[in-house]
Amino acid sequence: MERTTISDEYQNIIYASAGNELLGEIDVEEKVMGHIRGISDRKRSFSLSLKTMNKTTAVASMLALFLMISVTAYAASEYIQIRNSEGVVKVQHVAPNESAGVASYDKYAQKVDAFAKPGELIAYLVNNNAGATELSFKYKEQRIGAYSDFLKEIKRTGAPTLPALAAGYAFEYGVINPNHPTTDAEKNSSLYQETLQDLTVQANKEKGSGKLFMMVIPWSEPGWISATYSKDNAYIGISASIMHGGKMFVEQEPENQADKIMVAGTEVIYNKVVKEEVSYDYLNWYNEKQDAYYTLSSYGDKVLSKEQFLQVAGELLK
Repeated sequence: MERTTISDEYQNIIYASAGNELLGEIDVEEKVMGHIRGISDRKRSFSLSLKTMNKTTAVASMLALFLMISVTAYAASEYIQIRNSEGVVKVQHVAPNESAGVASYDKYAQKVDAFAKPGELIAYLVNNNAGATELSFKYKEQRIGAYSDFLKEIKRTGAPTLPALAAGYAFEYGVINPNHPTTDAEKNSSLYQETLQDLTVQANKEKGSGKLFMMVIPWSEPGWISATYSKDNAYIGISASIMHGGKMFVEQEPENQADKIMVAGTEVIYNKVVKEEVSYDYLNWYNEKQDAYYTLSSYGDKVLSKEQFLQVAGELLK
């Protein structure tokens, strides 16, 4: 399946937006950039620039990405770890990497975004002077508004099931983003190699630097799932990053405070973030059976108390 045509994104981002809900007059433009150093051996990183967004979208996007998996926790010199039943560390909090910076800007991803239809994963190759040897990937987010349709997509992809209701908040929409090839084994798969070969052949036919070649590729393996729930102008977000055997590194900043609490037999991290420009609470936990890292967030006109956060987590963990 091929189409060809022509937005501003970053290379290899799975972009998560919390929507257009008003979250208050918080100016976070150019100040907030969620950063997660990856799912260890998968070498995945997520970053987001808020420069081109309006204030509402910037705050919403910050909460989606900065809260979902890349936010930091715990204020002491001690670093949080979450281990599985075999004693293997699956989630490791680490010191902020001051030199990490923003991911390199990929001007071609905007063209890919315009080319793609919602729900499509695009593999693309740029014909440059150095000669591209690896594919880049761009997914165009698809929000699913009907819970029945969301369940069908969960079944198709094998993603963790999220509920229709959360603490009396009604399901508003869900998102499932694909896992795309990042490991050497995945890059040696027949689909990856055939796609790379097809796009390389096209690139060789059209000499000249800077030309973009892309192709829609099928996907069925989830990399991330989220659902947004609403009650009037208050919102709850539940998300899960599927780790696929990897390890989660979470940057731990001194402004953040966290408590590790046992809920329904699971270690849950309650995070309280207080900064000059923004403050919020959220929960994280690791689900060993699903090999997934969860985040529960609350925002809008009314936010959950610590007790309510823990109650919702208990319902999800049962």
